[in-house]
Amino acid sequence: MKYNKVLILTYYWPPSGGGGVQRWMYFAIYLSKMGIKPTVITVDPQKASYPLIDNSQINMVENIETIYTNTFEPLKLYSLLKSGSKNKEIPYGSLGGSNGIFSKIMAFVRANFFIPDARKGWTKYAINASTKILNKEKFDWIITTGPPHSTHIAGIYLSKKYNLKWLADFRDPWSEIYFLNETYRFNFAKQKDLKLEKKVLNYADIITTVGPSMAKLLMKKMKNSEKLKVLYNGYDHELLQSIENNNHKNIKFTITHLGLLGSTQRFDSFINALLCSKIDMSDIQICLAGKVDTKFLNILYENKINVTHHNFLERKAALTQMKNSELLLLCPPMTGNTELIISTKTMEYLACSVPVLGIGDTNSDASKLVAQQSFSGFFNPDNINQIAEFLYLKYSNFKNNNIEDNNFDATEYSRYNVSKELLKILNS
Repeated sequence: MKYNKVLILTYYWPPSGGGGVQRWMYFAIYLSKMGIKPTVITVDPQKASYPLIDNSQINMVENIETIYTNTFEPLKLYSLLKSGSKNKEIPYGSLGGSNGIFSKIMAFVRANFFIPDARKGWTKYAINASTKILNKEKFDWIITTGPPHSTHIAGIYLSKKYNLKWLADFRDPWSEIYFLNETYRFNFAKQKDLKLEKKVLNYADIITTVGPSMAKLLMKKMKNSEKLKVLYNGYDHELLQSIENNNHKNIKFTITHLGLLGSTQRFDSFINALLCSKIDMSDIQICLAGKVDTKFLNILYENKINVTHHNFLERKAALTQMKNSELLLLCPPMTGNTELIISTKTMEYLACSVPVLGIGDTNSDASKLVAQQSFSGFFNPDNINQIAEFLYLKYSNFKNNNIEDNNFDATEYSRYNVSKELLKILNS
């Protein structure tokens, strides 16, 4: 039997920016080209707590049927109380608990009393909107994706009520997500989280996730691990191919990091290695795009290292920056289950045919992917000398116009090919 209608519940949807929105945005786009009709239930962007906005992606989903709902959640109030703006201080990649007593108190409250997450107030609105359409139309699958993992709670209710097959997608861990280590949690909160997670894992018909280590973590909580499938985050092959390289060589050796750079990421190891290398600092240009811990910026400024910092780059601008750099820096968080994280950024880096320098857990899934590129490297944060040698080698190649061959074919990780794997799952 060929399934031809799916109902997708996702909190993050254009104009939301960042990596989290792209997974199901692209799945919906490509499924619609493969004979599947997706309908998306999401939150009204005027009501949503989006930490990042990327208006450039709105037109990409204009042909996808989308139903917008209300929501009720505390993050806009948190941002308003902290900064006077409803959007400026919405936490991104953390609980927002690292700066100041107010933030620490709010992080504690969120981690212990908003379970599974602070966007749980959207669940009832998602259920109501889904109920209205399910009462009128027949769907073959309901799909929920988290974070926010509260979305999966809607999946439990709807799949039972309408006897629908249900696919639950885990883009990040649930009870082990790294930022929960930022604050103290009561045992009752941990147990409630774990109970809800196991309920989802064992009730859904199919579980999908982003990599082998995440799969192993989830399998430990499942009665039937055969229903778990790995679908990597991919990259937009067509968009990447449309971006041309600069016609001229960069004046300075350009090292780029895109995305969050927080206190749990070892950007300090990169800076230390750079400073103790034989590289002429006047020949270096660092490009950062995303929220960056001020201590990292201060170290760069103090050492008079050329740095350009963008708060956020829209998708095409971000890919253009990646593709026209000499080196791409990858610094996954070094807290919690460090082996799990394979971000959208990782996949895009690998597809750009630019050397990647990874600093983090050398046993991680991300490290194993980077290792497939002969001109890239992934190092333990304490191996400053090895990182410095790698940096100097790439810098020397730049100065001497040495072109390195890329032996890695990223085609299997394109959004189209990963979507074909999803289609097989839905039709199996």
